[in-house]
Amino acid sequence: MPGRMRSIPMSKPRFSLQRGSVAPIVALFMTVLIAALGALDVGNAFFARRSLQRTADLAALAAAQRMDDACAQPAVTANANAAANGFAPDAAGQSLSVVCGRWDTSANAGPSYFVATNTATPLNAVQVTATRTVPYFFLGPARQLSAVATAQATNLGAFTVGTTLAQVQGGLVGGLLNALLGANLNLSVASYQSLANARVRVRDVTAAAGVGTVAQLLATQVNVGQLASLMVTALSSTSIADANLQTDVATLQAIANGAGAASVSFPLGDGQGGHGVMALDVADDQSALDATVSPFDALLVAAEIANTGQSPVNLATGLQIAGFSTALQVQIIAPPVLAVGEAGIDPVKQRWRTQASTAQVRLYLDVSLGTPSLPVIGNVGLNLPLSLEAAPGTAWLQATNCAPTQAASTSTIGVQPGLANVCLGDPPANLSASQPFGCSTPATLINVANVVTVTANAALPAVVPPSSAATLTFDGVPPTGDDYQSANSNAVGGVLANAFSGLAASLSQPNALNVTLLGGVPLPVGSLVSALLTVLSPALDQLLTGIDLAIDPLLQLLGVQLGVATVHNLALTCGASQLVY
Repeated sequence: MPGRMRSIPMSKPRFSLQRGSVAPIVALFMTVLIAALGALDVGNAFFARRSLQRTADLAALAAAQRMDDACAQPAVTANANAAANGFAPDAAGQSLSVVCGRWDTSANAGPSYFVATNTATPLNAVQVTATRTVPYFFLGPARQLSAVATAQATNLGAFTVGTTLAQVQGGLVGGLLNALLGANLNLSVASYQSLANARVRVRDVTAAAGVGTVAQLLATQVNVGQLASLMVTALSSTSIADANLQTDVATLQAIANGAGAASVSFPLGDGQGGHGVMALDVADDQSALDATVSPFDALLVAAEIANTGQSPVNLATGLQIAGFSTALQVQIIAPPVLAVGEAGIDPVKQRWRTQASTAQVRLYLDVSLGTPSLPVIGNVGLNLPLSLEAAPGTAWLQATNCAPTQAASTSTIGVQPGLANVCLGDPPANLSASQPFGCSTPATLINVANVVTVTANAALPAVVPPSSAATLTFDGVPPTGDDYQSANSNAVGGVLANAFSGLAASLSQPNALNVTLLGGVPLPVGSLVSALLTVLSPALDQLLTGIDLAIDPLLQLLGVQLGVATVHNLALTCGASQLVY
């Protein structure tokens, strides 16, 4: 119809297309939701594992600090520490495993370097495994998580055997050092005794030497003067308290200056290509940084190393024996060794891990017994030649026990004195250190400018047998009166008494003396023997009273004793625990 408008048909909504576009959105939303929920589960597991690792770390560190070879205290300590940090080992789904063993970078395979053992003592490490069952809220069943931590703590003992300043005669220390070093020291006994009580840490000496590791320190070559200079620097910077620090530094500096001419070099570590000052045996060299040593003991050992294998040196002061004048020569066959390390036996090497030894020395002593008037030959000087050799004794670190206090902490050291030989006779013509000790040359009692000589008909050897091994226990308190302990009383006095009695008895026998004029013409000795015995008997009694007291301090300074071994316990260093894996 005209004027009539036409209607335009409206299009219908496409509901089918709208419904189709929602499905991807829902799928995407569900994916994101599942990922988010999964992330919550994963995050929960991650934080649970971190918490477990923290529990294992703290428990291992605490347990290592209470290490003992029975692994009794570490287990108790680890469980108590875990409980204190909110982890109950006996709760459902939770457990804490504690295993003791040895951590050793040289003996065990990496990466953990830990081996669980009950036999390779000393135990020095604890491995703690913390386990917990953690539920998954959205991703499925619960999962068991675990964390492992290994902590190590090294307890170190440091000691020497045979060396002591407990009984020092005036001038003997300086005289000995002057003889060994070719120096002219003039220091008081009090200065030496003060220095003997001073201590430095291995880390102090390492820093003074300008090296980065203990291994490099042990390989460092020095002479006695250089070692004394190192000790000056170390003592000046150490954190160990020293009431006489200035005096001790001055004493060391005087030794460094006086020993400057000594040219023989040696490594600081024993077994580093020659005799060394310190024998170190630990699972990790760096754990020895906090061990403490005595500068005085180290210098005495160094002075003997510098003279090892050399000709005898004359001790200008001789020996101070009341009523007698003496001439003394000292020869170092082998030096003593200062030991630092762990306790127990090395299962691979089958020997004690930490072992010190005394020196092997020879003394040649000529004692003037006066100038008696004797038949046939008149007023003459009467002498008694005496030779002595002491073989090395040993001491070893059996066990250490680090308790909460130093007074309760202990070091157990075994000790075996060495054999000694004594000879009443002339020293051999060849005094080479490579020659074995001999006692075959009869004693020359009288020698008047080679015009008249009187000799015994035979040399008189005597032996100081080694006593049985003994065990000594020291506390962990720094230098006190019990730092020196002896295995048993010295036997040299009894042996010398027997030797002197044997000399008097042998001289009373027929043909006991040989009296010779210039040219080898023999003289009759009828009345000479009785007159000589009249002089010798009281002189030998008096000599016996003083010689033991005179020889002992000298030998102890040299690091050797006869029939006895005195252990000088320098320090027990209880290691702070550290995580190693």
